[in-house]
Amino acid sequence: MNRLKLSIALLAIGLSGNALGQDLLSKVPANSKMVVAFNGKGFLKHADVNQVSGIFQKMGLFKEIGKNNEQIQNIEDFGIDLHGKSYIHMDVNEKVTFLGGLIPLKSKSQFEAMLPKEKKIEVVNGLNSIFSSDRTLRISWDDHTIYMLGGIAVDSYFGRPEVSEELGLKAYPEYSYADDAATEVTLDDDWMIDSTSTAEEAIAEAEAAAAAAMTSEEEAALEAAAAAAAAQAEIEEEEGVVIIPPAGVPPPSNSDTIGEEDEFASVDSVLARDEYQDDYYAQYAQVSHYNDSVKNVVVAQEVSQKLGTIITSNGKGFRSNALARMKDNELMRIEAVKLDSMMHYLYPTEIIGVTMGFTPSFDYGYEALSGVVAVDGHTMKFSGHIQTDKETTKIYKDIYGRKLNPRFYNFVDENALGFISMNVSTEAYLKHSPRLISRMYGKGESKVNQMIDLYATLFDVIIDEQAIGKVFKGDNLLVLNGVTQKEVEYIDYEYDEDYNATEVNKTKKVTIPDYLWAFSSDDTRVFEKLLKFAETQTAARLDDGIYHILETKEPEITPYVLMGDGMVILSNNLEKLEEIKANRFRGKSASHYTTMLKRNKFAFLLNAKRIPGMVEELDIPIHKSVDEELKAFAKYGDVYMISKGMKGNKFEFEGGVEFPKEGKNALDFMLKSLDNVAQELKK
Repeated sequence: MNRLKLSIALLAIGLSGNALGQDLLSKVPANSKMVVAFNGKGFLKHADVNQVSGIFQKMGLFKEIGKNNEQIQNIEDFGIDLHGKSYIHMDVNEKVTFLGGLIPLKSKSQFEAMLPKEKKIEVVNGLNSIFSSDRTLRISWDDHTIYMLGGIAVDSYFGRPEVSEELGLKAYPEYSYADDAATEVTLDDDWMIDSTSTAEEAIAEAEAAAAAAMTSEEEAALEAAAAAAAAQAEIEEEEGVVIIPPAGVPPPSNSDTIGEEDEFASVDSVLARDEYQDDYYAQYAQVSHYNDSVKNVVVAQEVSQKLGTIITSNGKGFRSNALARMKDNELMRIEAVKLDSMMHYLYPTEIIGVTMGFTPSFDYGYEALSGVVAVDGHTMKFSGHIQTDKETTKIYKDIYGRKLNPRFYNFVDENALGFISMNVSTEAYLKHSPRLISRMYGKGESKVNQMIDLYATLFDVIIDEQAIGKVFKGDNLLVLNGVTQKEVEYIDYEYDEDYNATEVNKTKKVTIPDYLWAFSSDDTRVFEKLLKFAETQTAARLDDGIYHILETKEPEITPYVLMGDGMVILSNNLEKLEEIKANRFRGKSASHYTTMLKRNKFAFLLNAKRIPGMVEELDIPIHKSVDEELKAFAKYGDVYMISKGMKGNKFEFEGGVEFPKEGKNALDFMLKSLDNVAQELKK
């Protein structure tokens, strides 16, 4: 299949909907682990279809497809119904990871006219269908719907000895590494195809699929590999043993005369090693190609069977009120269920097991995920929640039970470049950490699992979480006020004609962040004793209640430290700390930032409108092609991520970008920006 044309054509999936008022959600498999819905009606309410077509036109979409169908001049000519909803669904079992799509059709004839002319259309399950070359992707359609389904083999399943034996999969050749002594190098011949395999029929089909999928370049490469293998076999048969020394180590001398060396021995060993490596990689590639072909036969069968079930479904599909009743301002919504079971299949457990010596359980306690991308005026938002099980809910409610110290609110200025606030209860986190560690990594009978479980138990017994919780309570605020350029001194060396070095003091301009980090502490004795010890080592100095850290490799970002009133504050801005100590510091009014900090357990914010001014202040060279785009940031609002923590059994989150108040809404502005980029690319 011409994948480029197909991929470009299916960009319309985000705009598609369902024909004749029938919601395709009823055909989404009920056991799907994840479903994504695209709301065409909501998209076209906030965007102009002609504008979208114009962008595709400038990007060369219609020119590419026009090679097959000159009638396509607009995305509506794809034959897709653009005013409803379409779905992407994902599922995974022990054999195959499935990714499918349901796209409503408005015109079957228009859609078929868009397909590559050289592509063969087959009739399967009574529907016109096309396949990828390895048949692991199938696309079928009727008068109203496009059904898509692709599959990827789950390696952990095919790696099982009993499965590998049943399917006749070949073992990969082992690479023999020589040590200091002479070592006979042999390659396993099991890679060769055995006609007595227990899966003769499947293998025959696999070979046919592989041959059909091979390009002329691949055929030539395999022929060359076979020739090299034959030549190597002749060499080994004639000479007996091939001696391959380790890289960089000359082989033992074959000379009978003590003190004499064969000056060509090293060259011969390198040539032999290279020849062996070429032969090994050629055989490895051949085995890999063969095994993939066998796996593809299994995957293709699974895909065809599953898609047939989807096509003939009786309406008992995926159930979700949120997906079925998307609002007009919702562009995309995602629903995922049984997250733990899905991650169990998707994690490379076999690789982790071999690498780490044990297989973690990865029991996070996550049950479901729900999220939505929505237009809120000139703000584009992504919000949602993760649903947790009963035990995890209790743990997270304890951990995220702390609020930010109200004294920190004044440290955030409305002109700040950005800030991060994270509020957790250190005491609760330490209290629950052993249980969290045991759930994620400690289950199992292996020695490593038992050691992790033992560590978690010792951690629970030894650590005094209440005492540590007083030292570091868990509420944090990091503010980046901006970046500045500062001249700093450094030592360089100059050399005379005899290369004698002389130390020279020089200065240079460096770009440094102006930051402040504050956290609460009811017991600052540990910090005080550390800093007093640093004083005795001339590594710190106490000056009017503020500690100066001395003799560091990065003096421009080394913090000054202020402690008192239940707070520890670190900043490289001494003047600001002096104002805070004297209770004279007040940030410029930032009530909306204060509200964000009050209401959320986690908050991240980037003040986008500060970026152009900051770049200008620092005199950073900017290419003319991006100068206008950079200046446009001055019209932006905030880029943010927030979380209120646990609400019931759900961990809530939200992120967003406040776009300039130009155009009709956030989506309209984004499309106009994309249109400008497409116009520049066309020049």
